[in-house]
Amino acid sequence: MNKILDFATTPLLREEWEKELVNLIHSKYAPKWNAKIGDRIGEDEYQFVKSFQNEFLQAKKDANYQTKESILLFIEVFRNQSEFFRSRLFGLNISDEYESIPLTNRDDLQTNITAIIPKDLDLSKMVINPTSGTTGKPILAPNHPKSIGCYVPLIEYSVEKFGVKPIHSPKSTFAIQLCYQEKTIEYATCHSLAGGAKFAKINIHPNSWRKPSDLQNFLIESSPQILTGDPYAFESAMKMGIQYKPEAIQSTALELTPALRSKLSDYFQCPVINFYSLNETGPIAYSCPIHPEWMHILPHDLYVEVLSKDTGFPVPSGNMGEIVVTGGRNPYLPLLRYKTGDLGEIQFGPCLCGDHFPRLRLLSGRKSVYFQNTNGDTINPIDVGRILRKKPFIFQFQVEQTRKDEWECRLSLETEIIKDEFQWEIEKNILHKELKSLFGENSKVLISTNYPLDGKKQLAYINSYQIQTEANK
Repeated sequence: MNKILDFATTPLLREEWEKELVNLIHSKYAPKWNAKIGDRIGEDEYQFVKSFQNEFLQAKKDANYQTKESILLFIEVFRNQSEFFRSRLFGLNISDEYESIPLTNRDDLQTNITAIIPKDLDLSKMVINPTSGTTGKPILAPNHPKSIGCYVPLIEYSVEKFGVKPIHSPKSTFAIQLCYQEKTIEYATCHSLAGGAKFAKINIHPNSWRKPSDLQNFLIESSPQILTGDPYAFESAMKMGIQYKPEAIQSTALELTPALRSKLSDYFQCPVINFYSLNETGPIAYSCPIHPEWMHILPHDLYVEVLSKDTGFPVPSGNMGEIVVTGGRNPYLPLLRYKTGDLGEIQFGPCLCGDHFPRLRLLSGRKSVYFQNTNGDTINPIDVGRILRKKPFIFQFQVEQTRKDEWECRLSLETEIIKDEFQWEIEKNILHKELKSLFGENSKVLISTNYPLDGKKQLAYINSYQIQTEANK
């Protein structure tokens, strides 16, 4: 690499920031970098994020989160600026007919994106973030450096709740994102919103390192405050024997089981924070420090609903529904009752952790998937997850109904249980008995260790039998 960063990609770049970044990038232990990325934060973007941060922190202090009544102002603003909003809201008195506002889905983002983008905006700073979700359908989600920059105060708030004090200094490495893939982009940068502190994305796959010991040495030398990544990357890091103790781990996928969270916390000797974020929405929630199965809504400018899949109306607390969001700060992608595809329940009221924003409890999997037992009765995947999650040696799982009376349960297991074939056979028989009892007397249950460890997010629950049955109608 010649010039690491420049004023085009990092407008507020300072000499001392670049000096420290050069040292990191040219470390003798560094991975095979293959990309250059700047934050694109200029003075206007910097001031926007700082204003957002002040409003956000005050809202947290006052427990002033978005409600159906407060989000109306946001909707009215974009009713006059976005053709998509205008057409969806035509003829509606939104204060009295809020539940009549049509829901937005991923197909709308694919086919109506030009109508969604407000009129007369400067598009010169647009950043395109492609996302495919679990459907495989790509969405080119437009974003702006200032809204991307708002990730910084949101992430910092979430880690501070777990005792981490971000160091705003170019000598500090705040976060390193871990990936485990055959091939991915790898880069190091510094961030104007964090006093020039360094960030990096690295691939822990052996292909990315010149010597096997370099990964370990690079982490120790760069000394990041936190590690981020998905459960697969962290499980891989643990199985590779990586020895590094960050101040916290931030898991950025929904499929973090309690067993893996506990194992990661024990192994890395730090708190593990589950972080719920979508490309289209930005950060939505983070796990409660006291009740980690629940996640507090994070930003103050996002209204979150949980709707019945049958009626489309909000479900009472304690009931599962689809998570729907409105609001945000992305000037190119204002959200109007956007269906995330994720299922969960919502709970209101104060929390002992001090964050009194509503809490979400998420159900793994992005679609409304249900199974049918051999008698044709519906099985809630929560009951399947309950059986699997209580097993401390199961890190990740995927359950698929392949036929009317057949299921495959694919597992990613702790190394010790795999090595102990006798104990694994005992545990597998117990698991088989519990699942068979749930699925029906004549059910056939195949338990395998073929969990798809390919670095991609996986659905926890699949009903291919139902999909095929409906396709044949």
